[in-house]
Amino acid sequence: MKKILLSLGSIIFVSTLLISGTKAFFGNPNTSTGNTFATGVITLKVDNESYVTNNVGDLVMSTSTSWALSSLAGKLFFNFLDLKPGNVGEDTISLHVSGNNAWACMNVALKSTPENGQDEPELIIDPTTGTNDGELQNHLYFSFWADDGDNVHETDEQTFKKGLVKDIFNNQNWALADSQNNIWGSPGPLPANTIRYIGKAWCFGTMIETPRPQDTQGKTGTNGPLVRGTGFSCSGVDVGNIAQSDGIVADVSFGVLQERSSTSFLCTSKNYQLSPTGTSTLFSENFNSAKLDTEFSNIYTPKWDQSGGVQGSYGGNPYGKVADLDAGSNLYPPDHTEVLTSKNVSTLGYHSITLKYDRRVIAPLGAPMTLTVDYSPNGGSTWTTLEVVSTSSPWTNKTWSLSPSADNVSQLKIRFSIVGTDGTDHAYIDNVTVTGVSP
Repeated sequence: MKKILLSLGSIIFVSTLLISGTKAFFGNPNTSTGNTFATGVITLKVDNESYVTNNVGDLVMSTSTSWALSSLAGKLFFNFLDLKPGNVGEDTISLHVSGNNAWACMNVALKSTPENGQDEPELIIDPTTGTNDGELQNHLYFSFWADDGDNVHETDEQTFKKGLVKDIFNNQNWALADSQNNIWGSPGPLPANTIRYIGKAWCFGTMIETPRPQDTQGKTGTNGPLVRGTGFSCSGVDVGNIAQSDGIVADVSFGVLQERSSTSFLCTSKNYQLSPTGTSTLFSENFNSAKLDTEFSNIYTPKWDQSGGVQGSYGGNPYGKVADLDAGSNLYPPDHTEVLTSKNVSTLGYHSITLKYDRRVIAPLGAPMTLTVDYSPNGGSTWTTLEVVSTSSPWTNKTWSLSPSADNVSQLKIRFSIVGTDGTDHAYIDNVTVTGVSP
């Protein structure tokens, strides 16, 4: 998750009148000092109050997606990893604009749709097996409205965007307040030093709008969704098994722009880029400096840890040297094991973390072996498996989204492990990169 913080630096000009000469004069000098020009400043900070249905269907507060006023580094609006058909959630975002009157825009971009593997019920009806072939985006419905701060959709509050994720999370800017739109009232900017609220609700299934009567109170502490409901209900009857284990990864952006610098500003302007497009490489390894038939422990201590005797090799790769994991050449009974693990990779300040690598596997017939690729966002305390390969495979490029769990962490690790019993089995690894996007 991310935000745009516009802060215009100050520029100061000072002029001073100096009088000098070689003769004395009568006079009455006057000096104007400290003449100053300075640009204006706009800041935007955000807090979030989030609710979700629990395992028995009751609405409860979600502490992992609620936070006090923040610049959004490391914050998530959505972090729900065990959705069930009929689940519903509601959040109210508060936007705090200070400094100057400001235009305000919002952007939600769908970054990936992970399949996350397939269990038997899903596999029967879903033939797609690619990394981003999940179907959750076809069954998750959202509604966004101009709220008054009580986390309840009320009868007179304007809905400005609603629909399935696949249709509305399209990386297009949404106008919150620009020269032609204002979701809270007449077109115009947000006044400086004010707070505005955005409500958002989601449903895994069919959403039914049931807005509550307007109580004209805003947020009082006793009139929120736990007392009055969210203003929505959700039916999961028609979801089915096709979305089991599937996921979505999305980026949420906010932007503000000083109103007096562009009185006719539109959020949809082609010149206004809200969603960041720059990607940074946080880790890169092509193994080209590896010594052939030499263990990595002798030359790769800055980037890797290894056990079992991982070596440098060509591995049939036309592009250069590779890492060679050969489970048959070491003695760790009952199975032979080699492991190559990266040192800690920092993703602090980055989101949309992506891992890429090339692999080739040689698995002899009749001798079982496996290559396992996994990652840890916490320095090795816990691991998440990305893939397990147990059959021969030519050089293949793999791409994995590690977000949101690997966003903004200091100890990301990547691990390649081979287990086998035959001296001719190999797993070759090359071109390992970790990239991320900064807010």
